[in-house]
Amino acid sequence: MKNILKDKKFYIILLVVLVFFGIFVSMNYSVDTYLLLASPKMMYVREFITAGRIITAVFFFSLGVLHVPHYFMYLLSFILAVFCSTMAIYELNRILDKYVTNKLLSLILATIIIINPFIIELWLFIETGIMMLSILSCVEAFKYFEEYVSAKEKDRKLLKKALCWMFVALFAYQGTVALFIALCLIPIAFKAKDFKEFVKYNIFALGLYGIPTVVNYILVILTSTKRVGSSYNLMATLKTIMDTTFHQLLNGFGLFPRGFISGLLFISIIIVLYYIYKAKERTRLLCSLFYVLVMVYFFTIAPVLPQNSDTIVFFPRTAYAFGSIFGLLFILINKKANNHTLIFISLILLVVEFVSFNRIEIDRYIVNYEDKQIVLQVEEKVKEYEESTGIEVKNLAIYNQQASKKFYSGLEDNINVCAKNEQPSGTALYVYYTNRKVQLADKDEEVEKAYFNNKHWKNFSLDQVVIKGNTIHWYLY
Repeated sequence: MKNILKDKKFYIILLVVLVFFGIFVSMNYSVDTYLLLASPKMMYVREFITAGRIITAVFFFSLGVLHVPHYFMYLLSFILAVFCSTMAIYELNRILDKYVTNKLLSLILATIIIINPFIIELWLFIETGIMMLSILSCVEAFKYFEEYVSAKEKDRKLLKKALCWMFVALFAYQGTVALFIALCLIPIAFKAKDFKEFVKYNIFALGLYGIPTVVNYILVILTSTKRVGSSYNLMATLKTIMDTTFHQLLNGFGLFPRGFISGLLFISIIIVLYYIYKAKERTRLLCSLFYVLVMVYFFTIAPVLPQNSDTIVFFPRTAYAFGSIFGLLFILINKKANNHTLIFISLILLVVEFVSFNRIEIDRYIVNYEDKQIVLQVEEKVKEYEESTGIEVKNLAIYNQQASKKFYSGLEDNINVCAKNEQPSGTALYVYYTNRKVQLADKDEEVEKAYFNNKHWKNFSLDQVVIKGNTIHWYLY
């Protein structure tokens, strides 16, 4: 670690990470963050355990026991995220130097693999530090796997170290672990001397990925009460996945200008095919291209394959490994290609990411502000009611206008949904900002008919809030 801290490259990477994500030093709130912070600590610790995220559970339980204030809890997570992201790029860059002849290109490719188009959502949660720890753990596991593949005399201890890091990755956050497989494709494609060795290395990589995954899945099954329904239909699931792929993955989940991700990927593949065509070993490179594309896509969709077609949802955070595809493709042909071309395409990706991420980051703070101001207005009305009636308000009933909006005007980027319209997080939002321990109550048909029927609002109004007895009746526009 001392040698790393003496390396100026470490600080260059740190600066890049801060340029992209430094704005998050100020606390921001995802929909789930309100639920976490407003709940008793043992409730959300149990939720993380049943989700198989033991390291996250330990992190928040420890801070909760020590009564660490929310902002310092968030700040610790932010600092951990910055450090882990920096280390992930730094470590990956050192490995890629073996495969990429141009040092600048190697650094840029390591950056676009880690800070890829779908990383932004991972920075929008209070547990972002643990999510970035998962990414760093995947890189560390890859480092030992790569050392094993590259070594003339194979040392199984390297695989054991890789396995240990994959356990850390899985029990921190499962959504990023396909990155390990994506990275392993590079040394396998370059180092396998024959088909037998190619198969062996793939089996080892799949084992390092699969063993912790199975253990983690068993833990989830043992601790969770949720079960997969009996109406599972594989063909319907595959159809839904294919439809979702083109509408979400290739269009960047609405995070970027429409068609940017799919367009840049198409251009990148054309460039790769051009240089493959010019190369002597075009058959091997073409097979490597197909291998990388298929494997990255498969392990991106693998986590949703067991789900019923009507419950499948893709998020940027679960498609994180797919975002690494640009860097992986350029590594394959860097020795045959014009490095300036690859650097240029990579920088275009980073520039568009920076602009898009900043828009999302700023929108996040605007959404948080809007949520807070609306809650405070409702609370003011509640206090006036309590003072005038002497009745303490204890319950909150939620009513949704038909086609109620999940976004505030001008902020529809598929990530920054308003928390007030998402239950149970909407109730948690109210609890968090008012410190009022309201319980979610059932709707009252008489109140709904008298005050809300045939009403349609485009903006917030206190007329949407009716207080009867000890219950707030809130109609969400």
